[in-house]
Amino acid sequence: MGKISIVTNRKEDIFNFPCDYPIKVFGINQPNFEKTVCKIVETHTGKLHANQTTAKYSSKGKYISITVRIIATSRKQLDAINQDLQSCPLVSYLL
Repeated sequence: MGKISIVTNRKEDIFNFPCDYPIKVFGINQPNFEKTVCKIVETHTGKLHANQTTAKYSSKGKYISITVRIIATSRKQLDAINQDLQSCPLVSYLL
């Protein structure tokens, strides 16, 4: 399955850093999915707190979406997180 990510190629930033930024990651429901996503994000943000992540399961439980809310400090940071999540074989989609 190919990966889809929603990003812009615009040079001007629409963000005023630092800012609250949600990262939504979708994949097949596997035991290590949430832990893996959090570890990837933590390499760029530092330790996440439990209240920064939420998980939702599809109606039949086959898929899971994880939303991680971070305080983004730069476009470079967001691009690095995006790249690392796209490289993860457990991640199907990224918003």
